[in-house]
Amino acid sequence: MARAKAGTGAVVALEGSPGIGKTRLLRAAMERASEGGMAVLSARGGQMETEFAFGVARQLLEPVLLAADAGERGVLLEGAAAPAAWLLGGGRADRLGEPVGGGGDRSFATLHGLYWLTARLAARTPLLMVVDDAHWADQPSLRFLGYLAHRLQALPVLLLVAVRPEDPGAHGLLLTELVADPEADVVRLGPFTLDAVRTLVHDAFAASPLGPGFVRDCWTTTGGNPFLVTQLIAALRAQHAPPTSAAVEQVGEMGLETVSRWINLRLAGLPPAATELAAAVAVLGDGADGGQAARLAGLDPASCDEAVDGLVSLNILRGAEDLAFVHPLVCWAIYAQLPLRRRARGHRDAAWLLWHAGAAVERVASHLLAATPAGDGEVVEILLDAARSATRKGAPDLAVRYLKRALGESARDASRPEMLRELGTAEQNAGQFTAAAEDLRRALECSNDMAAKIEIAFRLRTALVWSDRAHEVGPALGGVIAEAAERDSEGALLLEAAVAGALQVDLSTPREVRERVRRVVAPAFAGEPVPPHISSLAAVEALFANEPAARVVRLAEEAARGWYQAPEFARGPMRAQLFVALIFAEGHALARRLLDDDVEDAHHHGSAAQFLNAAVLRSTLFHRLGMLAEAEADARAALEAVHLQPGPGPSRDVQPAHSLHAPMAIAVLVDTLIERGKARDAERLLTETGLADADSPLLLFSFLIGARARLRAAQGRMPEAIKDLLALGARLEGAVLTPALVPWRSRAALALVAEDAGAARRLAHEELGLARAFGAPRTLGVALRAAALTGSPDEQVDLLREAVAVLEDSPARLEQARSLVELGAALRRKGHRSEARSALERGMDGGWSCGATALAQRACAELRACGARPRRQALTGTDALTDAERRVAELAVQGLTNRQIAQTLVISPGTVETHLRHAFQKLDITSRRQLAEHLPGPEQPAARQGKSSGS
Repeated sequence: MARAKAGTGAVVALEGSPGIGKTRLLRAAMERASEGGMAVLSARGGQMETEFAFGVARQLLEPVLLAADAGERGVLLEGAAAPAAWLLGGGRADRLGEPVGGGGDRSFATLHGLYWLTARLAARTPLLMVVDDAHWADQPSLRFLGYLAHRLQALPVLLLVAVRPEDPGAHGLLLTELVADPEADVVRLGPFTLDAVRTLVHDAFAASPLGPGFVRDCWTTTGGNPFLVTQLIAALRAQHAPPTSAAVEQVGEMGLETVSRWINLRLAGLPPAATELAAAVAVLGDGADGGQAARLAGLDPASCDEAVDGLVSLNILRGAEDLAFVHPLVCWAIYAQLPLRRRARGHRDAAWLLWHAGAAVERVASHLLAATPAGDGEVVEILLDAARSATRKGAPDLAVRYLKRALGESARDASRPEMLRELGTAEQNAGQFTAAAEDLRRALECSNDMAAKIEIAFRLRTALVWSDRAHEVGPALGGVIAEAAERDSEGALLLEAAVAGALQVDLSTPREVRERVRRVVAPAFAGEPVPPHISSLAAVEALFANEPAARVVRLAEEAARGWYQAPEFARGPMRAQLFVALIFAEGHALARRLLDDDVEDAHHHGSAAQFLNAAVLRSTLFHRLGMLAEAEADARAALEAVHLQPGPGPSRDVQPAHSLHAPMAIAVLVDTLIERGKARDAERLLTETGLADADSPLLLFSFLIGARARLRAAQGRMPEAIKDLLALGARLEGAVLTPALVPWRSRAALALVAEDAGAARRLAHEELGLARAFGAPRTLGVALRAAALTGSPDEQVDLLREAVAVLEDSPARLEQARSLVELGAALRRKGHRSEARSALERGMDGGWSCGATALAQRACAELRACGARPRRQALTGTDALTDAERRVAELAVQGLTNRQIAQTLVISPGTVETHLRHAFQKLDITSRRQLAEHLPGPEQPAARQGKSSGS
């Protein structure tokens, strides 16, 4: 608590078996926190909470927002915290009829919004966030707690959770990841000692002499479990048994399974109404409304009051208002003894009771999940509403459960095709791609509406690609395309483009089948007007075929002008095609603008999938531009979002990471770490992600294989690097001719030069010919450098001079710096020391400014060989700032707090602090106020408003 109050957050997990005292310790922590000036937010998982989207998160945060006035609530929920407002709809506000397919998977936006809401609350007052029985928390809430835990170090927040290690609940993997985090402190609670049991026993039987061995027998029988000790004492007192070993033996071994027997013993002394009320509260769940519990139990007010008083007096219920059991084990004991059919009937009755009382639709649906299907159309509508609400809030996994239950309720319902479509879409959003493909196939088979069939077929295409079955797309969509050709020509063309796009990304597609792609894009290549989804497809096809980069960019620009005209369900793949074409054909300015817009849109309104796609591709763009800090930040943010996707669970097809995103993000990180001279860290990253030996026919795995080969070369493992690169070339043969994507020929040439100079030279010049035809500066500069380094000493300098000249006006600053260093080294070897020093100094400064430590250090070594005394680092002053440091400093000049800067740049507050500290050192200043003297700031004083305690 002291650390959290000082601004360094932490996670503490209390582990222990049921009844060990976790809850009591949490209460003590809450009391101490309140006394110490911390704000306390608390929640408790329950068996009925596991199916309620963000139920635990809402328990934590909703009371604070409900207590705030409208103005304060608006401030808390502005900007990046806005998506948290999706969770605030109470009662019927959750019943908005938004289609599941409309908003996509909003899980990342919701989690990001909840994090920023927490950060703003903590900026006002340090927080203690307590979650009891976290093993019964719902999956979206556990994902939020994990997301928060990774970012707590820079927040004044202590997250305190209590869990049962032997009962991980329905979402054990997420809970394990939270508790097993290296930054989390785990406190494992043990049982009472013999002396502690002696104290309790003496207090309970103060008026009676204790028989010999009685205390030890009580300790042995209960195992020292505090709850069981109190239950044993209560059972002995209820039987009026003497405090002797014989009495303990009569009770028998005190295990959790026997608790219900002693509760029944206590209930036997109360009117039957007490048993009925206890059963009703067990079905409704802790915190049940007294009136609702009475109606479910069939009791009049007087009988209910009498039953409540009796249950409280016997320490079964702990309160007379919101009814709750004194311990979850008491609830479990009463619930477990209910016959299965009565239990199911009780949940159905509870659902209707809550529905007519205006309860949140997901709370109603959680009871329907436990009820037996009965073909009730109204139940189907409630479950559909719950699924749409869960999707809107970023809980697609729960939407899947509700939709499956709705299908079970309406086995012969005419709306089945629509429900199957919604189920398949929800499964896609939840990462369950194999299941999504099967359910979308079923929806396609039983749908008669042409427009619906086109949308279902397109979604089926996406599910098949994401489940690594792109080769099935053509056969799966063939029938719909043929039908649409007669009834909806535009829809047929859209699906033809979808099939062609799947063939593009699957490198195992035979050459003759790839001709289908060329037929689809032929009108665009001929200059005819085509829809934007054909233009984007044509841009990628032109890129792969090594058509001139200017043509690729022109086709991409045509797609960018009209992409919004495509149906919403088709825009994701189209955006990806558009970004790939622009990035690798070096249409950098448009690519940067569109990707920035896409990332911002994903944060505020979009889905995890949209953010992943945009962040990964933007990280690739940043890396190619030499903006290594930004590239790393985006790649790590994307990987964090990947880990927020549902992990392996009961359904075997759930993907632990989206296969189209993780490999490319990891490739960027591996390349960045190599540039910084951290090959060991890059190797660790490959190993820890389980992708060191990854392979797949999907195109984006090629970037990972290329990065792995580069790492092997950096480690001196040349045979492995050469093997990887030549295998990569074989993979790309017939599908990707351009060297712009992965320059495997030049990399293989540089690895081969010492072993087979002739083969190295052939590969380098083959790439150079392709690069000259492509005409993009970065691609050509890379090829010229490889041709120089594999050529004779006489031609090295000329080719390197050309590489430097080609890259002079290109924004690819890292490649220019690399070519300058190689030119300087070649000039030094020829004895032109003065000219060599000039090139090496420029290359060194370029390396430092990009954050490419390895390159800058090599330039230093070459300068020393020239007899110069190189600077260890770039000059001080503004020229020494990296792009990341400059962007952070400029936002600080505008008056943004550290958290606002982190929010704007999608980085952690800790990263902001690091960049500012480095900027202060390089500018030789000590405060934010002094930044304005070195960097241009806003002209209007109003831009400085908004400073708060978040800085």
